[in-house]
Amino acid sequence: MDHTAHNTAVQDLHPEADVRRQRRNIPVLIGNLKAAGLNMPGVDTAYRAALFAGATDEMAWEAARRHELAMIGFPDEISDAGLDLSKAEAMRKRRQALIDTCRSLPNPFALGADLSVAA
Repeated sequence: MDHTAHNTAVQDLHPEADVRRQRRNIPVLIGNLKAAGLNMPGVDTAYRAALFAGATDEMAWEAARRHELAMIGFPDEISDAGLDLSKAEAMRKRRQALIDTCRSLPNPFALGADLSVAA
């Protein structure tokens, strides 16, 4: 089976220079996303994947926010089983606070974004 045509197409989609540039920029991207309030592991991957799929910077940032929310989870997913009820309730409140904070973050790429809120 000849994989030459497939390999050429993949190389055309992912030129080495572009991949190297992305790798060099990962620490900068992570720092920028953290500065904007997105802290969960993988938000940079969500952002870069969205850009590769054709998203604008604004929508890529929203993909990173969606990833952050998915990693946080929801308060009702915390089970009372084996926990002191007051501890479970405190964990639910903490998770809800994380969700509320994430949802309130301004998207730095949105037109008219108030970036002073994030500072």
